[in-house]
Amino acid sequence: MNKIAVAGNIVPPVYHLILEKGYRIKFKDNYIVATKNNTELIAQNFVELGGLVFLFESKGENWKVSDDKIDDCLTFIEQNQ
Repeated sequence: MNKIAVAGNIVPPVYHLILEKGYRIKFKDNYIVATKNNTELIAQNFVELGGLVFLFESKGENWKVSDDKIDDCLTFIEQNQ
């Protein structure tokens, strides 16, 4: 089994992955911003930014989910914490 945990040693691979996907990265107003074409992704850290890149690259402009899926997610969190 492979296991990766959030720690300082994952920041450089995430940073380079974002660059390899063609995004430009900058710091702006205490946030990290990745831009590519007409897309701007804004996060507080590189792990979050990597998640936004994954979400946008997977779903595109249709990244939002229905209210039912939001409810499913919140129920799962509530029942499993």
